[in-house]
Amino acid sequence: MNALLARTPLYQNHLALKARMVPFAGYEMPVQYQGVIEETKACRKAVGLFDVSHMGQFSLKGKNVVSQLQKLATNQLSKIALGQAQYNFLCNERGGVIDDIIVYRRSEDELFLCVNASNRLADWDWLAAHLDKTVSRVDLSDETALLAVQGPQAESLLTKLAPQSDWGKMGYYWAKETSICGIPVFASRTGYTGEDGFELYLKSDKASQLWDLLLNEGSPLGLQPCGLGARDTLRLEMGYPLHGHELSSEITPLQAGLNWAVKLDSVPEFMGRKALIQEKQVGPRVLLKALTVQDKRIARQGYEIATPDKVSVGTISSGSLSPHLGCPIALGFISKEAAHLSHFLIKVRQDWVPASVTTLPFVPSQVKKRKDS
Repeated sequence: MNALLARTPLYQNHLALKARMVPFAGYEMPVQYQGVIEETKACRKAVGLFDVSHMGQFSLKGKNVVSQLQKLATNQLSKIALGQAQYNFLCNERGGVIDDIIVYRRSEDELFLCVNASNRLADWDWLAAHLDKTVSRVDLSDETALLAVQGPQAESLLTKLAPQSDWGKMGYYWAKETSICGIPVFASRTGYTGEDGFELYLKSDKASQLWDLLLNEGSPLGLQPCGLGARDTLRLEMGYPLHGHELSSEITPLQAGLNWAVKLDSVPEFMGRKALIQEKQVGPRVLLKALTVQDKRIARQGYEIATPDKVSVGTISSGSLSPHLGCPIALGFISKEAAHLSHFLIKVRQDWVPASVTTLPFVPSQVKKRKDS
């Protein structure tokens, strides 16, 4: 393994569990423990425990922090109440996505950002270049660990460990400061699996202790540690985007079908707004479609998508086997001229494999949504 790769505070815990480690976003991360299919099913049926400490965390503070970040964020930040979170995009002038992020309103004067690991430096530089000096910025990434507890037994597990925290009363995309067995955490009812669950931010030096607590107490509930492989399969079954696949500096939120997080009418100015308005008027040149593959072979990123008469019209952005549907599933960008079609062919190696357009999510979501989330 490359010695230059960073390691999360849970690296030794992963080795003790005999995880298969791989490079990811500059980190040495667990891709699986028992197996992707088994871990995916454990998360859907019981509870999965994920180390996502490679994600970046920024603190932005200032009296006008909301109006300042709104110059860059596509969603309406003024709607975030204290203790609430919001999904957002940072776009470039062309409307392409620099990163998709979660913004927390931690106090009147502080916004807390969770950003993708691979975009951490780019995001930091982008904020530095466009926020004025009235906003103080602190990169908390290296001192912060992040554990995701996801699945139908997640609430039961955390209630068992910290009954004082009223986990059942926390709404989807809400967060609060609390503690678990004396360990301070910033807990949010968020995640990227489509299951009910929580994400726990805490100091890095407490991560191993909390990880072991969750493993030990969660075992009777069916908890399994889950790697990046299961995390990717779970998010794909929901149709959730992954930067570098369904989003990039060349792919806009409108092309990815994420218009709901782009407030062109209620936010008068943000970076990329003019380009996105123009794109909305003429229609995106490509549109993201969900596909079920009528074959055992997986349609992977970069594979060609064609019409039934083999005219090339698009490219696969993500593909995997869905353990819950028992067949390969995929997301792919298709030209707007062909986007009305319901059947396509995907070139898997040298063969053309049939695929059908379906609606998202592939698997029903179990998150506890609120009307204001």
